[in-house]
Amino acid sequence: MTKKKHTVVILLFEEVEVLDFAGPFEVFSVTAELSGYTLLDVVTVSKTGGVIRAKNGLRVIPDHSLELVQHADILIIPGGDGSKAMIEDQIVLDWIKKLSSNSQVTMSVCSGARILAKLGYLDGKEFATHQSVYEDVLQLTHNGKAARDSRFVDLGQIMTAAGVAAGIDLSLHIVQKIFGKEVKERTAKYMEYQ
Repeated sequence: MTKKKHTVVILLFEEVEVLDFAGPFEVFSVTAELSGYTLLDVVTVSKTGGVIRAKNGLRVIPDHSLELVQHADILIIPGGDGSKAMIEDQIVLDWIKKLSSNSQVTMSVCSGARILAKLGYLDGKEFATHQSVYEDVLQLTHNGKAARDSRFVDLGQIMTAAGVAAGIDLSLHIVQKIFGKEVKERTAKYMEYQ
């Protein structure tokens, strides 16, 4: 448990699944708000910093481009169809690798696990992802272990959430792990999330 102010960085990209990033954004933003903004800063980032079109057409304006964000205490890698393009984008992969090398937590939501798998972070490890993506992720890992019945998997620094709404569960878990049960319960109560 700590009271140090943490920076939460959420990666956005074309065809990102909306709740994959919006769920964690809500959890960490509410935690920040309820602390009087003393615990967390939450920022969004995309490759160029320009508008991205999320799944089903939602347009989102990120706070920053990759080059302007060089540190994250908590790095969030959402999923969506766009994760297939991200595993082929070496600039994005290098940026994730750089930030995750010093992050307290690097987490994926849903098919964002593809990206962690491509980077080798899930080799020989247990992971959670969307029910329709397990086979994709297994092909990207060396001896990865699918935790098909888990809402999320906490490996310490690397964490993975199952499909879409499970990102909220993992985000609340991280809030409790870093800031304590009382902070987590206050956040969940405000969100009316059971």
